[in-house]
Amino acid sequence: MRVLNRLRPALLLAATVSLAPATFAADTEPAPATPATPAPKAESSGITDRLFLSFMQEAAIVKSQWWEGQLEFDDGSSGIPVDVLLVRGVVAFRPVKSLEVGGRVGFGKSSASGTAPDGTGATDLDVYGKWVWENALENTDFTAGLVATVPTGDDTAGLGFNAFSAQAFGGVRFRMENVVIGGHVGFRFNDDGKFQGFDFQGKNSFELGASALFPLANQVSFTGEALYESTRFEGGDAAAQVMAGINWTAFPRGTFRAAVGGGLTDGAPDFRVLLGYAFHF
Repeated sequence: MRVLNRLRPALLLAATVSLAPATFAADTEPAPATPATPAPKAESSGITDRLFLSFMQEAAIVKSQWWEGQLEFDDGSSGIPVDVLLVRGVVAFRPVKSLEVGGRVGFGKSSASGTAPDGTGATDLDVYGKWVWENALENTDFTAGLVATVPTGDDTAGLGFNAFSAQAFGGVRFRMENVVIGGHVGFRFNDDGKFQGFDFQGKNSFELGASALFPLANQVSFTGEALYESTRFEGGDAAAQVMAGINWTAFPRGTFRAAVGGGLTDGAPDFRVLLGYAFHF
């Protein structure tokens, strides 16, 4: 009995040592793995800050659809002495990933100087299609496409030229930290036309456009554009103009747009004001 009492501390120590590994293992058993949360899918591309003069030719593409209503006033020049107030619709669709198609047409009222006739009626119909290569180079997008003009406008009232035309163009858009720079070049075939009773012989023309877009806030951007097109008709004038505008995406699917511009040659209006609202998704 005395021997058992002497061994009792040793037996307790041995039991403690034998149970320690199991206890430690239980405390340090790794927690079951938590399933990884899948990364959110990147949103599809699509630009809501669009240009005004070069909407069709710019190297940008809508997310899915674009429906815009515009109100425009053009103060005529000595080359085109007609003031025009018009409402216009602009649409664009993205049927496949890299293709944008769309068009624009309006209805207006003209006020001509001198004895030239005034009138109301439709404007010419423009339809276009373009292929956009997004990020073809780092931060750089390219586009190439065609614009066709159908003479639906009332040439007697000065709302059209009664001439078919077709333009092939190519454009680029380069994104920098605080500005997006763009440009395009186009070549247009012009059929013979008529304007307020005068016949014109069409000639091929070329077009150059340049733009800069400045994001001012999450929902607001400022645009600056310059556009030049050589003479479309024999005896006519080249059209050079500049325009500054604002895009305000006030709603997730809606953008208010406004711009003012001026002509630098007689082939462009002396002064232009444009107001619009675009619904896009």
